[in-house]
Amino acid sequence: MANQQRWRFTFAKGEGIKYISHLDLHTAWERAMRRADLPLAYSLGFNPQAKLQLAAALPVGYMGTSEIMDVFLTGPMTSAEVLDRLRPVLPTDLVLIGAEIVDSQQPSLQSALVEAVYKVEVETAIETATIEDKIREFMDATVVEQPRLRKGRVETVNIRDLVLDLHLDAAGRSAPVTLEMRLKAGQRGNARSETVLQALGLPDTCFRATRTRLIFEFDTH
Repeated sequence: MANQQRWRFTFAKGEGIKYISHLDLHTAWERAMRRADLPLAYSLGFNPQAKLQLAAALPVGYMGTSEIMDVFLTGPMTSAEVLDRLRPVLPTDLVLIGAEIVDSQQPSLQSALVEAVYKVEVETAIETATIEDKIREFMDATVVEQPRLRKGRVETVNIRDLVLDLHLDAAGRSAPVTLEMRLKAGQRGNARSETVLQALGLPDTCFRATRTRLIFEFDTH
């Protein structure tokens, strides 16, 4: 472990691969690193696993413009070397934006994740003023309950507690209307865009969602 470097990658998952699963995305990254001949670290034991961790799974069908992943490498490298090796071997629409070394003693990304920001475009005939009224009513409420299936049981969840901010994007007030959502994420609670759309009475069958930011406990802004 002493000779390993912990790298933090920022990347985008685009339109062409938005339907691949979380597991397939993990596999794509591992294969790309092998093709790039990066000194990827592996866990010990009978079945060694590549030491890379995606901060949060993107639901199938979602895109992401600023996704985060931590990777452990066993040899010293510069950011330029990592980028130059990896970028040419990545699948189309998987874009490596940046790579930097971070403190190996930081908590794991999954344990430190607290919020996620989404842009959601919705095809709807509902007037913008009506949508704004629905948003205002939702944000003014203290309790908005919805059923959720968990481990084979139906539970009632207060969705309002999971929504930190919700508004119409100023540039997306015509069809499709664009909502911006800042939702709780991680181990302390999770909300999905379609759940918020359902709570607003908006169609969740014709929407396009992009996660634009992940926010962690260690972020200072």
